[in-house]
Amino acid sequence: MLDLLFPPRCAGCASSGSLLCPVCLGAIARLQEQRCSRCALPSHGPTCRRCRFSGSSLFALQAVALYEEPLRSCIHRLKYQGHTRLAQPLGNMLASCYRRYHLRADFVVAVPLHPERERQRGYNHARLLADVCAHELGLPCAHSLLQRVRVTAAQAGLSISERQQNVIGAFYCQPQGRDLSLPGSTVLLIDDVCTTGATLEACATALLQRGAATVQALVLAIPG
Repeated sequence: MLDLLFPPRCAGCASSGSLLCPVCLGAIARLQEQRCSRCALPSHGPTCRRCRFSGSSLFALQAVALYEEPLRSCIHRLKYQGHTRLAQPLGNMLASCYRRYHLRADFVVAVPLHPERERQRGYNHARLLADVCAHELGLPCAHSLLQRVRVTAAQAGLSISERQQNVIGAFYCQPQGRDLSLPGSTVLLIDDVCTTGATLEACATALLQRGAATVQALVLAIPG
């Protein structure tokens, strides 16, 4: 009824009728060239040279597309402007990416916000994306497994080393009950954008320290 009275507008081009119109949806170019399975950057093989010799906590990282228009505007509207319904088409993109790269996980966990920041915003955009993705894939969610226990500065504008220092000790893993046992499991970690991977690495480290066998990450976008 509300859609009839107030037709939704496309987050990409502002045309009336849908949250993300077919033109803008088609303009989000899925990553095509061969990319490293550990960091999603272009690579001549399944794993890039940097990741072969790094101690990454992530077993795999995949992304839907580059952080470019119109996807950039969609993420910004979801994250900062309260357009929470955009989680549906964007979460479906994550599910399609999961299938495309033949990922396999036991359950899904969203990168958490600190409770104070989540109260200010009113929601966690990563959790909204993760819920849609998990529902589409038929996977259970275990968001309470991972908690952000320290308020961190915004990562934007920080160098790689500053980003890494910023999130050290920021996440804590609280083991679940028997229904979602962490030890030996494969966790799918969901976020909107991966820039340097520092936040995802910190989350993966907390999960692995509590017994997770493997942590995979899936994001909407990576820098171009």
